[in-house]
Amino acid sequence: MDVYINLLGYAGSFIILISLTMKSIVKLRWINAAGSLLFVIFAFLTKSTPTIVMNIGIIVIDLWYVFKISKAKADYRLVKAERGSAFLDYFYELHRKEIVGIFGEDAFAEARGFSYFVCNGEIAGLFAWKENSPTECQILIDFVTPRYRDTKIGRYFFDRQLPLFREKGYIRFVYNNVGAAHWKYLSKIGFRETSIGSFEKEI
Repeated sequence: MDVYINLLGYAGSFIILISLTMKSIVKLRWINAAGSLLFVIFAFLTKSTPTIVMNIGIIVIDLWYVFKISKAKADYRLVKAERGSAFLDYFYELHRKEIVGIFGEDAFAEARGFSYFVCNGEIAGLFAWKENSPTECQILIDFVTPRYRDTKIGRYFFDRQLPLFREKGYIRFVYNNVGAAHWKYLSKIGFRETSIGSFEKEI
């Protein structure tokens, strides 16, 4: 029996450690709460009242923050950026390694249009594209900082900002040779995979 109790404690520790690697704050809180719940059970079985109290407190705090985040009304904007601006260059260099890993070394150089994703006045990501044809827009960068990786910005953009691109005559968005880390996200927001690493969405 002691072996199983110890395994429960190790499992709780492992889950809490995993939670600290999450880029999404919401995921971090949920997973951290799950690990703390295992510790509550472990502490109950080992009759450690202080551990029970501490971990119940952690669970309450985690759930409070999840509730607070879920109820917060976010104000999303798409704000135009200009190539050559100091801040655009700074933002790109700051996140260059991750952007290049997903979208490729040439994405930034090939882009002809840039915008910032803005959430509640804070820069949350970068959107960059070029025109493949009068009716087709190729998205070259669709990058969001770790804090905002819950698909809300993507859903906002592809639900609310499409008229801006339809007015330009585009009827389709495409991605070419995008990294595998982005595939699941693209499927969630309605893109169809046309070949390995390539996706499209009618607008």
